[in-house]
Amino acid sequence: MLRRVVPPSEPEGEDEPPVLSNQSFRLLWIAQMISQTAQNAILYGLIIVVLDLTESTTSTSGVILAFVIPIAVFGIFSGVLADRWSKRRLLILTNIGRAACAIAFFFAREHVWALYGITAVFASFSQLFTTASATSIPFIVSRKQLISANSLYSGGFTIAQITGLIVLSPIILKTAGAGVLFILTAAIFLIASSLARFQPTIGEERDEETHGTFPGRAELRGAATDFAEALRGLRSDAVSTLAMAHLMLSSTLILLFAVLVPRYMQAILKVSPDDAVAVFAPVAIGALIGLRAVGWMVDRIGKVRTVSLGLFGIAACLAVMGFVELIGDGLERTEHLNPFGADPFFGRSILVTLTALIAGPMGFAYAMLNTPAQTTLHERTPVDMRGRVIASQMVLANGVALVPLVVVGGIADLYGVSTVILAISASLVGAASLSVYLEHGWLKQGGAGPPAGGEPPNWDRSHGTTPDSN
Repeated sequence: MLRRVVPPSEPEGEDEPPVLSNQSFRLLWIAQMISQTAQNAILYGLIIVVLDLTESTTSTSGVILAFVIPIAVFGIFSGVLADRWSKRRLLILTNIGRAACAIAFFFAREHVWALYGITAVFASFSQLFTTASATSIPFIVSRKQLISANSLYSGGFTIAQITGLIVLSPIILKTAGAGVLFILTAAIFLIASSLARFQPTIGEERDEETHGTFPGRAELRGAATDFAEALRGLRSDAVSTLAMAHLMLSSTLILLFAVLVPRYMQAILKVSPDDAVAVFAPVAIGALIGLRAVGWMVDRIGKVRTVSLGLFGIAACLAVMGFVELIGDGLERTEHLNPFGADPFFGRSILVTLTALIAGPMGFAYAMLNTPAQTTLHERTPVDMRGRVIASQMVLANGVALVPLVVVGGIADLYGVSTVILAISASLVGAASLSVYLEHGWLKQGGAGPPAGGEPPNWDRSHGTTPDSN
């Protein structure tokens, strides 16, 4: 049975302090930021290591599959663990587990199949950490702070993805090598674990730590039922369903980016994948600006249209990447229209210059995806089911990503990476158009867009999961 743990609240009439002044949330946020940065740095590092060992994009897809499949399978159980056991202990243990995997990567870095196996274990710890950290938020901030905390958390998640994939991993790979990357990330995970140890008890009056017990065999066997219950709740609310679809797209995009960027660097830009930071660093700058602007945009045009604009923006940037060779050839042949001259981008080629120029807008557009969609889910999900819903989100996102990840490497090898990028761009245009169409339907029906806030009326709260269950 679930116990309801009431998050801390501020006295009536008092101004709400900034969410980062909450020590518990601040420690959680920092631990999430640094550990997710390390996780994404490892993911990119593994792709480069396997690419160097095999010289095959298909093999690099194997790294992503080894990361995704355990998440899709183990995620069914992670929601039960996060809802019923001590979240603080999970945060500590999962970071220790990832540190151990990072050390294992160090010793296995010349053996492809060993790297695949360790990646599967690493992914399972990562899935559980993400679920536990996301579901801890309502227990450690007041209700008035929840939206700010969700936005800050989602923004931190986006920054960690970009920083790990585009900045930290390429810099260390180029300057020190994969071995140093794995040792450094192991240290980062241990620091994150230490931050969790300093974390005040998650929950009011030690309820979470005192009464949180490890799920028994019967509860774990019922994980599939809990997973189905969460999906029924999501399906009963159209707004939550659309937000889930947007998050699935966001997760799939970052995985496809991790697979395709090394190949794009080699085949199109003719530079080493280790130089990704020099080309794609503007993505991080654009994302930071976007995260500052996303709240302003949501206030003025709404969450759905903000995400749709982000999807259109990413599609446009990917289209430029797909046609970058044609654009570069045209500029070189038409000298008076070439704004870059003979020595563009500090001696880099026109292709590198063009890619770097669209990287910033692409980061800005990507920042429009996660925060509005994640906030929608947090606002509309019953607190006591949050772990299972977040886990369901990750299971679905990674399950859906399996199909493109299986085929993208082979298609890139056969038809070229530009063809794959253009196909992704066209798919995003379709997804954005569908989102606009759906919201237009809501506007016609209600005159004010999709319903916002509050708990959806049709959530299935049976099976002993109501807030007042003992």
